[in-house]
This record gives sequence, structure tokens and C-alpha cells, in this order.
Amino acid sequence: MALTEKVRLALEAQGFDDLYNDHEQVWRDLARDARNLIKPHVRNAEPTVDDIKEVLHPLVELNRHYRGFVDGEKGRHQQYWSERFTDYLLHRVYEPTLNVEEEGEGAQ
Repeated sequence: MALTEKVRLALEAQGFDDLYNDHEQVWRDLARDARNLIKPHVRNAEPTVDDIKEVLHPLVELNRHYRGFVDGEKGRHQQYWSERFTDYLLHRVYEPTLNVEEEGEGAQ
């Protein structure tokens, strides 16, 4: 799962940020449900964001808020929007970060 700045801007230009904000608790609940569903099936019960995405993506595609949103605009019917929006909501819910050692840390 990688939400690039280019994809984030494209999503926001199409109003997907409003879709997220208008139904934030729905998306948070779906992300939590997807995590809980996959959790017992992965090592140490610690799914990655990509593991969660595999379960979450079809739930997003079938969600009534998502369906109503994409059906309301011809330019949003492409398949990639659902995958990109799933990445977007995972980014918003789980706020994945890249932990990088600062220069000089750990280097002896």
C-alpha cells in the first residue's frame, strides 16, 4: 500500500476527500473490521496494511456510500478509483509511516 502525493491529489481533485470526511466513522469501522477479519490468519496476529487492504478493498467497492459517490460522476467509474480510495482511507485510518534512522543515529 503506497499512497503517493500524485494519487492523493487526484483523489482530492475528484472529491474523494469529501467522501471520506462525510462518512469517516464508516470507513474507520470498515478498516477495523477488515483488520479483525484477517488478524487470526497472519503470523503473530499482526497484519500489515497490505494484508488489511486485501480484505478491505471489496468492502469499499460494495459500500453504499462509495457506490453512490462513483455513480454520481461519470469520471469516477474506472476500476482504479476503488483501489486508490482504499489506499487513501488506510492512510487516513492507520497513518502508516516510514521509520528511517536519522543520519548519525546508530552509526558508530
